[in-house]
Amino acid sequence: MTTNLLKLSLFVPGIFLFSCSSRNTSPLFPKDESSINERNNSLFVFVGEKIEFKEMPQKEGSLDGHFYAKYKVLQRVYGIYVKDTIELEAYDHYGIPLFSKTKNVMLFVSEYHGKFYHEKYQFYEVYKTKNDRWAGSYAEDYYGKLYNRNSTIQAEKIEFEEEVSYPTKILDNDGKEMKLSYPEPYFKIVGDKAIAIYGNYIEELFKLKRDGVLTARALFGNKTEEEQMIQQEIILEEVKPPIIIPLKKMNVSFRSFWHSLSTSIKTGKIKNFRKLALDSIKVCDKNVSIDTFFARYYNEIFDKQLTSQLTHRTISSFEKRDADTLYLPGFVKRNITEEVEIMVAKILIPDQKQWAVIFSIVKAKNGYQLYGCQSYLARECGKLEFF
Repeated sequence: MTTNLLKLSLFVPGIFLFSCSSRNTSPLFPKDESSINERNNSLFVFVGEKIEFKEMPQKEGSLDGHFYAKYKVLQRVYGIYVKDTIELEAYDHYGIPLFSKTKNVMLFVSEYHGKFYHEKYQFYEVYKTKNDRWAGSYAEDYYGKLYNRNSTIQAEKIEFEEEVSYPTKILDNDGKEMKLSYPEPYFKIVGDKAIAIYGNYIEELFKLKRDGVLTARALFGNKTEEEQMIQQEIILEEVKPPIIIPLKKMNVSFRSFWHSLSTSIKTGKIKNFRKLALDSIKVCDKNVSIDTFFARYYNEIFDKQLTSQLTHRTISSFEKRDADTLYLPGFVKRNITEEVEIMVAKILIPDQKQWAVIFSIVKAKNGYQLYGCQSYLARECGKLEFF
């Protein structure tokens, strides 16, 4: 008799607390049906625990790495998804996505044709807190950037269930030790590690993405992605125009870096060029590995005409601005202090029209490094006339 009642409880809702109907699948944030983009998006945001992650064959014609992931759904944040596990695909310019290195993450995925795809580069590392919530540690680039310039969200003290810490020293690709900085009071430095003291709960983290980059991608709000891009360009011009600085007024370390970089290009010393650049290069409005850059773009951008003119006299301007850190690795982001863009004029014969090559350079704690190289002459970039 007892056995029959137990079986019955599995099928009749409400008889016992452990019946299937008691499982709560409601997200923290319901959809705003008054928003055009929200009605149409298929976004699901959740805190997950990694079950499986593996590399897949690269898609033909794609420069992105292709990956498969399976996660256990621990906390539903936005969107409706009833299963306890989820499978998704991810794509990344830098190889293995950073979110795969953490046990628990807050992921943003969208469904297309019955499959879930990771919203590129959108995630947070999250950790359990003593009050049984989820939170991420402080990261400076969460606040005050272009998309979130009007946000009032600030970091707060978080008591994590277990210590959340990061190394203050790492080795670069050449085996050279790099020191990483973590601002106080957000982190407490103990020996060779930085212990997280401040952070944000997942509710605030979601709002930063929702009101920022995901609105720009037209997943929220009522504007199209094109309208959002136009608006952000206007805001960028209004908020912080670049600072133009003559070469002779740049600091000694920058002038030394630029001399080494231009010399490596003029002399064709690729090995020296590699040492001055990040492992990935922003080119033609996308990021590629340094190997892909040399294979597909280097010779086309740095042809004989440009290398013969690459002197300090051909520089149109130096601009200092906030670094575009969206695609930079996390350990590089935390050490970026400024970005410098160099525009080198290039004369095309026979029509004498001017085109440009733009070098994007970021300054980290260990010195300057080349981050991007845009050429509007290159076939890959569509031959866009700059002037």
